[in-house]
Amino acid sequence: MELKELNSSVIYVVLGILFAFGTNQGLAFALSTDMPIVAVESDSMVPTFYRGDILILQGAPADQLVVGDIIVFSPPSQPTPIVHRIVEINPDGTFQTKGDANSGQLSFEKSIKEGEIHGREIVIIPYLGWIKIGMMEYLLPNILWVILLGAIGAGIYVGTKTFI
Repeated sequence: MELKELNSSVIYVVLGILFAFGTNQGLAFALSTDMPIVAVESDSMVPTFYRGDILILQGAPADQLVVGDIIVFSPPSQPTPIVHRIVEINPDGTFQTKGDANSGQLSFEKSIKEGEIHGREIVIIPYLGWIKIGMMEYLLPNILWVILLGAIGAGIYVGTKTFI
């Protein structure tokens, strides 16, 4: 690969990253949420949506949320955001949720504060979330193997170009 082609490839990668970041920030601003796009990482909401689907969220004040809304929230005890349906609004203004496919509520779902809620689901895009899930569950845990295989592949490619 020539230096000019390499520079061009690097520029396209950087532009792609900037475009993705800008799109996410633009959606966050337009939809009034800090988390406009979420990949579903479990099957707790089947059959409404499935693992690997993408949700587009819109921010909503607590007084506009009703029983039946699907929200994304981050309880302090959980490392990843949770996507579940509001099943009850408590007298103190906190919310209770439950996954459609779950037999019962989890302990952290009984008193969700407004500040823990990122927004409610407005659009479901099937399957697109598998890109993120694949990267997080398969690529990153095996990154050393990926780099090693990439280096071997690059060596083979350069070696064959040199001898041709």
